Amino acid sequence: MSINPISSNISSLLNPEATKAVSDTGSVFSDILTDTFNNAEATDKADKGSALELLSGTSDDMSAVLIDAEKAEIALSLTLQIRNKVVDAYNEIMTMQV
Repeated sequence: MSINPISSNISSLLNPEATKAVSDTGSVFSDILTDTFNNAEATDKADKGSALELLSGTSDDMSAVLIDAEKAEIALSLTLQIRNKVVDAYNEIMTMQV
């Protein structure tokens, strides 16, 4: 069983040179948002699917269900934190005097 990372874009956030090269195109931020939302949705579906398999008796791997649930929780937390930062940035921009 292999555990996939939550998002491949997180590593690019930690590497400033890679982020700088991609940020010249202006699409990094929207890509990160899209990937984060898509990842949260995919992990939620995987969590619900593995829980349904356990409840229906087609699977008896409790550890996989717990791992999928934790992945879904972490993905949701990441999505909420990104949303909170975007809202904070928007509010700060709106309060600026020009």
